[in-house]
Amino acid sequence: MTRTITVGLDGSPASLAAADWAAHEAQLRDLPLRLVTAWEWQAPAFAPATGLGVPVPPSDLQRASAQHLLAQARSRVGETRPGLRIDTDEIPGLPVPALLKAAEEAELLVLGSRGLSKAAGYLLGSVSHAVLASCERPVVLVRAAEHGEEEAPGGSEARGVTPPGRPR
Repeated sequence: MTRTITVGLDGSPASLAAADWAAHEAQLRDLPLRLVTAWEWQAPAFAPATGLGVPVPPSDLQRASAQHLLAQARSRVGETRPGLRIDTDEIPGLPVPALLKAAEEAELLVLGSRGLSKAAGYLLGSVSHAVLASCERPVVLVRAAEHGEEEAPGGSEARGVTPPGRPR
């Protein structure tokens, strides 16, 4: 089986920057790019403690959302990387176990440094932190450009991410 450069997506700016970085790396290594997302959501851990009733969407809506996210990311990456083999996979399950499973078949796992929840993780997202702690494959964390930060040279190639081999 051919190894891939695998990127975990959650729709956050950091995960989209990770997809751009991973596409660049996949082209450099002449490997396929695999875009993955876990589609089983759960209410935030703080919700029961605060008494907030946080509704969790039905599984068919969660899966449709995951498919939409993957289609958008595939289109975005494909526009700037014609000829790159891009596979997508929506994985049932919670993000950490799903990403660890996806990493087993990867040459490299690429994640955004911080996801959608600012409360769950400040500098390093809680999912990224948990994956780093348990993953047996190499993991790269990519951060999105901060608001007002100059985009890295290369335009859509980098989208706020320093391409491999270039110091920040």
